[in-house]
Amino acid sequence: MCLYGRWDFCNPILVVLQMGYMRGYCKRIGGICSKEGRRKGLRVISGVYWDKGGREVNQDSVMVQQAVTRAGRMTLAVVSDGIGGLWEGEVASGYITERLIENFYGQMAALVGRRRGKKAVARSMLRCLYEINGELNAYGKGKDLKLGATMSLLFLWGKRYLIVHIGDSRIYSYHRGKVKLLTRDHSDGGRGLTRCVGSFPYQAPDILCGRVWGRQGFLLCTDGFYKRLDKEAFRILSPGDIDREEQIGRRLREMGDVAHKRGEKDNMSAVYAVIQ
Repeated sequence: MCLYGRWDFCNPILVVLQMGYMRGYCKRIGGICSKEGRRKGLRVISGVYWDKGGREVNQDSVMVQQAVTRAGRMTLAVVSDGIGGLWEGEVASGYITERLIENFYGQMAALVGRRRGKKAVARSMLRCLYEINGELNAYGKGKDLKLGATMSLLFLWGKRYLIVHIGDSRIYSYHRGKVKLLTRDHSDGGRGLTRCVGSFPYQAPDILCGRVWGRQGFLLCTDGFYKRLDKEAFRILSPGDIDREEQIGRRLREMGDVAHKRGEKDNMSAVYAVIQ
């Protein structure tokens, strides 16, 4: 079943915020499937977890996109957590996610296809994020409300990755038996966020670029997912033990069950991408 919800922001953009059974979730593979493109790039398998926890509404959005260009395969994964203390957190996270999908197919595919470097890719991401923030500002002013969301984004192409991050969602790397936190939380010790995307003045995200080395996993997750988990809970995500997407979904659910049992009531969302 596929349900679509549309909001008309102050610019004439109609945005799909409900896709499938997850708010803002879409997983799709497309693009220019030439033999040359299929031979190049990384093979990535992925899975998602999306649970409303003890809340009435899940204000998180998660997304995975893959496309094949003449220069190789590229993958985009995003988690966005709507701010519960403000209005319409699910609208903010869903809008951010859908606009990033548009940018992925409209700008990123062209840049990768023309073999542009990481600086051009990062500029495209930042320009898109700046526009999203302005559009959410206009929407908030039009309805006289404040809304916002975190955003943690992973873009994979060639043997490189780019992270764009703002808020307190997180991205971890799992490589050679070690789990490493790649992002920093933009929060004041748990009392509130110091940065987000939304109806506020633009705040610059953190940007991190790196190389992919062999078999590696990347976990993107909201704070509801990671807060109750210790390092031991991450062991089931070892990339060397995963070769099917069904395994990823099952192991993320096991981690979510652990968080539930330890008393987590917040929305919980995660994306795990394994590079093979």
